[in-house]
Amino acid sequence: MDPWEMIARDREAFADYLESLGPDDWETESLCIGWTVKGVTTHLLVTPTMSKGQVFFSFLKAGFNLDKMSAKLIDKMTAELSTDEIVARTSASASSTKAPPGLKPLGVLGEVLIHTADISLAVDKPFDLPVDHYVAGLDYMKDVQPVLGCKKRIEGLKLSATDSEWSTGDGPPVEGPSKLLLLAMAGRKPVLEELAGEGVDAMRDR
Repeated sequence: MDPWEMIARDREAFADYLESLGPDDWETESLCIGWTVKGVTTHLLVTPTMSKGQVFFSFLKAGFNLDKMSAKLIDKMTAELSTDEIVARTSASASSTKAPPGLKPLGVLGEVLIHTADISLAVDKPFDLPVDHYVAGLDYMKDVQPVLGCKKRIEGLKLSATDSEWSTGDGPPVEGPSKLLLLAMAGRKPVLEELAGEGVDAMRDR
């Protein structure tokens, strides 16, 4: 399946999921440290709703600091948008093929996969996307070093999914569902408790 088709499907499913959240859920701290559920959902709106020029200008205003840019955009959008507006925009922009400069479609998919899990696991309300989408995310993110540091985090380890035939690397094993392997690869330490294998401690130290 084309990555943009996967992204559109996942965004549409996520918009439906967001309608099930209560007021307390929106204010819950997500697995993405420093961001609430509402903050992460507004962050996910940046890619499909802002032009490359708008993203670049925001990056420029933040002194070319990605973390500062994200924080400013999230603070602004979180203050301006109601949760109903966020749900509506998530649904309306599901089929968007916009992407910031340098971010490939599979990178956009990885962002959607990781951040939707950041939210659903934090509020303890299940939200699972197709396993093959997580596998596509794993295949792409395992080689991404900048920003998330995935490649360095799994170096010298063998990761194997228990819900598919996906695996990568060589060394002490780390085993678990594709979704949780992707989150662990992205540095979400809470999910390490759900993984098995001698390599889990190494990931925790990283």
